[in-house]
Amino acid sequence: MHPRAEPERRAGGRGPGSMPLADPRRYGPGGACDALLNLRGPALEHALRELALAGRDAEILAALEAAPNRDLYAQLWHALCAAVEKPVPGEGVAARIFALPWVIVCGASAAVTLEGVIADVASLTGVLEANGVFGASRNLGLGNALVSMEALEAVRPSELLEWSRAPGTRDVAPAPIVLTRGEEAVHVRFLLGAAIAPAHLPDIVETGANIGQWGTAALRAMAAQLATPGAQLLPLPRPPAGVYTAALAGRRAGIEAAFNLFMSNAVRRFRQVTGDPAVTLSSHHGAELRVTLTTDLDDSLVEGFRWPLHPADDIDQVERTIVSMVEECRLSEPRYISGVLPDLTSTGALLFPNG
Repeated sequence: MHPRAEPERRAGGRGPGSMPLADPRRYGPGGACDALLNLRGPALEHALRELALAGRDAEILAALEAAPNRDLYAQLWHALCAAVEKPVPGEGVAARIFALPWVIVCGASAAVTLEGVIADVASLTGVLEANGVFGASRNLGLGNALVSMEALEAVRPSELLEWSRAPGTRDVAPAPIVLTRGEEAVHVRFLLGAAIAPAHLPDIVETGANIGQWGTAALRAMAAQLATPGAQLLPLPRPPAGVYTAALAGRRAGIEAAFNLFMSNAVRRFRQVTGDPAVTLSSHHGAELRVTLTTDLDDSLVEGFRWPLHPADDIDQVERTIVSMVEECRLSEPRYISGVLPDLTSTGALLFPNG
C-alpha cells in the first residue's frame, strides 16, 4: 500500500525547545464520495467482507489509498483484518488461517544460506500443542515454509477468505535467509497454518496470545530446526495472528529487534572511541524516521538507523519505543529536527543529520 499526497504534521514538541516531529508519510486525497471512508465499526467490516467475497479487491485497495490520514487508514486497515481474518459469526465450527511470526536474530562466522524450510515441522507442531498454543483448536496443519512478510502482504483479501473456506496448509514459497561472514542482522519470517475450533471456544489467536507460556519452548524447538554450521541464530516467536495482522506485528517486532541490535553495537563503538554519542531523531521523505548517533569530538564518526513507517503505524508509539531504548542505553534525550528532510544528500548518499 503506497499512500499519497502531503505529509501530516502533528502537534506538540518533544525535546527542550524542539519543533514538532513531522509525520513523513503521504496519504490519499480522501473525498466524501468514497463510501467506505464514511463507514465505522461493524458496518465497515461488513462492507469490506462483502467486497472481498465478491472478489472486488481493487475497491478495497482504492479505499486504503484514498484514506487522507493515519487515523482513517488505520481504521480501514484494522476493519479489513477483522473482516477477512476472523471466523464468520454464527458458524458452529470456525476455521482460522493464522501466521506465526519469527524474529530471527542472526550472526554468521561464514557465508551461509538458510533455505527457509523446516525439516521436521511435526516436531515443532508437537511442541506448540504440548504448551497450549492450540488450546481447543484442532490443528489442520502447520506449513514447513518460512515465508516473507512481503508474501503475506501480497495475499488478496478475497484470496484470504477463500483460504478460510477451504482451510489447510498453503503452498507459499519459502524465503531463504542469506548471511555474509561477520554479519549481524535481523530477519522476519512466518509459518502459515490452519486450525479449527468450536465457535464458542477460544481459537488459536486467543490461546496463543500468552507467549510467556510457550515462547521459550518454541524458541528452543525452532533453534534446533534451523541449526546450521557457521550461523548463530536466535529465533524469537511472536503470538499467532491472522495473516495481515501477523505481517504488521512481525514487521514492527523485526524493526524493534534490529534497532536494539543497532543501538547495542553502535553505542559500544562510540564509547570505545569518544564516549557517549549524541542522538538525533528526524523524519525523511520515503516514509521513515532516522536515528543518528554523532559526537562533537569526531565529525567522521556517524552511525544511523532507518525506521520505515507502515501507513497504519502509530508514530507516537514508535517514537516512544525509540526514546525508551535511548534511555536504556543511558544516553541524553534525543535532539529533534523539525519538518520532513530529504532522503538523500546532494551527493546521493543517505542523509543522516548531525542535529
